[in-house]
Amino acid sequence: MVVIATPAPHPIVTCCNNTDTAGQEPQPPVAAIGQNVISALVSAVNGKPNLSRMRSVSLAQGQCATITWQLHDNTGAPVDLTGAGFSESTPENNPYAVVFRIKEQLSLGIGNAPVEVPATVIDAATGQVTAQLGANMVGIPGIYYGEMALVTVPPDAGTARCVIFSNTFSVIIARSTFNNDSAGYGGPPSIAEIRLHLRDSSPSESFLLDNFMFDDAEIALAITRPVMYWNEIPPPIDAVYTTQNFPFRYHWLEGICANLFMMVAEQFRRNQLGYTAGGMSVDDQNKEANYERAAQARWQAYKDWVRATKASINLEGCYSEVSSTYKYSSYSDAIRIRY
Repeated sequence: MVVIATPAPHPIVTCCNNTDTAGQEPQPPVAAIGQNVISALVSAVNGKPNLSRMRSVSLAQGQCATITWQLHDNTGAPVDLTGAGFSESTPENNPYAVVFRIKEQLSLGIGNAPVEVPATVIDAATGQVTAQLGANMVGIPGIYYGEMALVTVPPDAGTARCVIFSNTFSVIIARSTFNNDSAGYGGPPSIAEIRLHLRDSSPSESFLLDNFMFDDAEIALAITRPVMYWNEIPPPIDAVYTTQNFPFRYHWLEGICANLFMMVAEQFRRNQLGYTAGGMSVDDQNKEANYERAAQARWQAYKDWVRATKASINLEGCYSEVSSTYKYSSYSDAIRIRY
């Protein structure tokens, strides 16, 4: 049977340079000064803000950024700081202060202590504060914990300060050519790279959702999980990594995508409910199987690669050698080469 179809006046074009700008208003220019003022966006689900979800801020390696933050409680409600002595004329002997700390997520509690800077209260009534990030805080790309905290000011050096409450969020520092990092830390794939790989760079790429599929906080979590798996799966070897120095970029990206698909599958599994009303059947959340299948294929390939690679490094460590001036780099050294 011949099917006659009438093309839509504006058919969906999946690729690539077919932008129709007729009738669209040009984007107005924005000021250059202020581009380094970073704030955390609140994720929305079905048009409703998800105030209790963990948030994130993104910046580039070496960027002299200022983080603006609204202190909030566990439900997302703003915290009024006026009761803690903050106002337009905060006294110098205020018993409370707001501070900001940052530390790479997979090295928390290991090695150097978190870097700390004082925060400035901008609007005490609504909990608005800012923190200036120094060069020593943004020099290495990776996924970090940022924590903004209201703390007590000890009356003397012998008294430990106390944390009244704090907000923890992800700080995503993308690698950049503008850095002074001589150690060669490559950092993770950038948010832009991951979105490009998943075709999630713009809401226009999701015809049904008309929104991003993933927010930055979800991507930050997915970035850490492949490295966590590498560090924890046997055999235990000396090659233990963080999001700053994990060197396997192709497999890392595939592991990130697998974890993002697992998140989506979990969401569809929880919200799937088909129903029929008015002679119409609706089952738009019945997509768990597709995402689970895509997730497991990528994750199984990543797990197989991890086991094979760690076994190879472990086996190499079983053998001794006689050094010479012609010694070539071992595999475990060669994998650290950046590209």
